[in-house]
Amino acid sequence: MGCEYKIRGAEGRGAPIARRSVDGATGCATLCRVRIMVGVDGSDPALRAARRAFALASRLGESVTLVHVLPPPPVLSEPSVLINVVELERHVYETGKAVLDKLAAEGRGSGIQVDTQLLSGSAAEMIAEAAQAEDVEMLVVGSRGRTLVGSMLLGGTSHRLAHISKKPVLIVH
Repeated sequence: MGCEYKIRGAEGRGAPIARRSVDGATGCATLCRVRIMVGVDGSDPALRAARRAFALASRLGESVTLVHVLPPPPVLSEPSVLINVVELERHVYETGKAVLDKLAAEGRGSGIQVDTQLLSGSAAEMIAEAAQAEDVEMLVVGSRGRTLVGSMLLGGTSHRLAHISKKPVLIVH
């Protein structure tokens, strides 16, 4: 059984697209559950990426999974530097969860089915790995421009994802 895209509407221009599964034996079509995965970090570009994914999902009838990746714990080379690592990790976790909860509520308020994932590690690698799920259709991430030269280039995570992801990546400016 494979999935294919079909255009709904007589002329097909501007018509929404539905993904459906066609059973080779009977020719019957059933809708596939597919997802758009969005990497979010609380930045303005990530917020724009999530909103673009919500708009796409509402037109395509798909669901959205928001992913926030917690950075790995800090490695301290100086024993004289004392920080409360547990408190720092708790703060980072709560901040990431708040980002996901706020955006998920916005998407659900628009009638979109929204799931969230909170991961830990290298952002690009973790998002690419999470996107390997069979029902993830595409990734959406924000770009980041920090300087005049940096504004012409993609941010580190989005640039890396574009190179390592096996799924299509939409980078929202």
